[in-house]
Amino acid sequence: MSVDELRSLRIGSAPEAKARSRLAYVPLVCGALLIPWLAVVAGAAAPGWVALDSLEAVGLLTTGVLALRAKAALTPVATATAAALLLDASLDLATSDGTCLLAAVAMALLAELPLAAACAVLALTAAAAVGTQQPSSLLPR
Repeated sequence: MSVDELRSLRIGSAPEAKARSRLAYVPLVCGALLIPWLAVVAGAAAPGWVALDSLEAVGLLTTGVLALRAKAALTPVATATAAALLLDASLDLATSDGTCLLAAVAMALLAELPLAAACAVLALTAAAAVGTQQPSSLLPR
């Protein structure tokens, strides 16, 4: 299969695509909201945190776009984004103490872990949809 054919491959049936498109707005909106947050973090945090949050913003935006367009590349991108969100939550918890720990727990429970779960659901449903396609539809013509 050529790269162009892979890029054009759409995943899932109509009902799955509709449900996925509703869920796709979650990472898309949150990724957009991370952009102003990056300005706050850039002025107050180490460059490593800015880089991690930038990676998350790009991953969330890309995940949302791929889910809306039902592209097969959704599975690896959403999986990597979920992993980055889990890494951020665990590093926040591991490096915080006192009142910062309370903020880290709140961010993990209210933002990072639910977003990671949304990305994981998108990745799993996309992987299942690609796996159920007829093999002949995946062959070059």
